[in-house]
Amino acid sequence: MQKPLDLAIDWLADASLTPEQRQVWNQMRGELVDSRTKIVDLSKQLKLLQNQSAAEQAHSILTRPEFNREVARMLAFDERYGGTSSVLYFDFENLDDVTAKHGRSVTNATLHEISNIMMKYVRGSDVVGRLAPDEFGVLLVRCDNDAAWKKGKQLSGTLYEKLQEVHGCKLQLEISYGAYTFRDDKDVGKGIKEAAQMVTKASVTG
Repeated sequence: MQKPLDLAIDWLADASLTPEQRQVWNQMRGELVDSRTKIVDLSKQLKLLQNQSAAEQAHSILTRPEFNREVARMLAFDERYGGTSSVLYFDFENLDDVTAKHGRSVTNATLHEISNIMMKYVRGSDVVGRLAPDEFGVLLVRCDNDAAWKKGKQLSGTLYEKLQEVHGCKLQLEISYGAYTFRDDKDVGKGIKEAAQMVTKASVTG
């Protein structure tokens, strides 16, 4: 097995050096080996972090502009290759009451749980976005209107059930949801606006 020092070529192996000079040279060679080792370790750590970041981005909650871009991209895909995609909108209407009663930390924890639940209970091909402080959207890829409403009812029920209590605080969330299915004759802006208006058509409350 090679010693660490053996990994650095001794370019001065045949040079006439004093014992002191040889000692300094060997010290420099050792520092070179240490530096190379650190570079390799840092490269591995950087690659790992990049992979983790990519994985997190692939399963992250999008902002409203990011969500709208994904909707536009999917509609263009549907138009070109055929298919139907829908959007679910969820409005958590009384989060301000939660803040007033329990504090901002509980509200933030609730929003975090909402995000986690939504990501867990949709398909990997679907896209979740936070569209406003109390509003979320889900792009359901290859999903017609009937299936979208069924998914909205199922997911809203799951959210209500799992958010009964957060950080030891009893919540009585009012969750409104709606579904909209894009048609070929609707542009993205108009379609998303109509999707938002559909939120009032159904609700889950305490």
